[in-house]
Amino acid sequence: MEAVPLANNDISLAWEPIAEAIAYRVYSDMGTGYGVYVYKAETQEQALIDTKLRAGLRYQYRVGSITPQGEQVLARANATTAYRTESQAGGRSDAPAREAMAANAGQSPALAAPKPMQPSVRITPAPTPLPPDTIILGLLSASDYADELDNTLTIVGEVRNDSQLDVGETIVTATFYGTDGQVIGEASGSTMLHSLAPGIRSPFIISLSRPAGLADYSMRATGRPINLTASEAGLKVVNTRRFEDKTGFYHVAGVIENASGRRVQGARVIVTLYDRGGNVVNVGFAYPQPASLSPSDRADFDITFTYYPKVFSHLAVAIDD
Repeated sequence: MEAVPLANNDISLAWEPIAEAIAYRVYSDMGTGYGVYVYKAETQEQALIDTKLRAGLRYQYRVGSITPQGEQVLARANATTAYRTESQAGGRSDAPAREAMAANAGQSPALAAPKPMQPSVRITPAPTPLPPDTIILGLLSASDYADELDNTLTIVGEVRNDSQLDVGETIVTATFYGTDGQVIGEASGSTMLHSLAPGIRSPFIISLSRPAGLADYSMRATGRPINLTASEAGLKVVNTRRFEDKTGFYHVAGVIENASGRRVQGARVIVTLYDRGGNVVNVGFAYPQPASLSPSDRADFDITFTYYPKVFSHLAVAIDD
């Protein structure tokens, strides 16, 4: 599969056909980097142009082939749109600075000056049928906030593995409804932790352009049984501190250590902010410096949040990506 940047921040997609395919479905992470893929289009062609994208962002794509046996992932690709120049923007543009700050913080550049979505949205089970070995994950909390500047909706929350089995292939799905109660869209992605032992919880974050006509949504989190190995553990958070800087950004900073006895190629730190009631306020992540660690090595991290109302506590977890 190929993803090629075009003029005006469009991206051209093309993939190899398969004989039994009835159609193809294209999904995009909307440039967020969270691993959340949103349905974009269904086509019988082997190509598509994704338009009206934001400048300077890396977009990841997934194409699924629809056959008589169901839908299967066919191919993946990514491409980065170009930054807008001053002449393209009709004047000075602060997009590169804003996006660079967001990238360093492990956050989407769409999250500036957000606020809770109004009206509030009830959380109910989604109705889609499930495979027979699916494990339903417990939904501990979910909340949302919107950025009216670019019409972005972000849903954050936390799930827990309430089963007695190790769980992987975790999927969090948001189904969107219009004022008449009809489904108007769906978005899904993985939990921030790749696998969950019994009783372990994980945050999630879904960020996308707010569906037109949205009145309500439902949430569901699922996983599939897997066998965890001891080698998947070993990174630990040594210390953390949280503070607000002079410009009004909220930070959670600290140190992690590789206690696994093996080299870690790509460490990542995930931070969940909670209110006094234990509900998730926001979720963020960042790659420590350095992200590649030999046994006993330590690394610093600093995660920045622009949305942090009534933060009471936080949880930091380090994983090997």
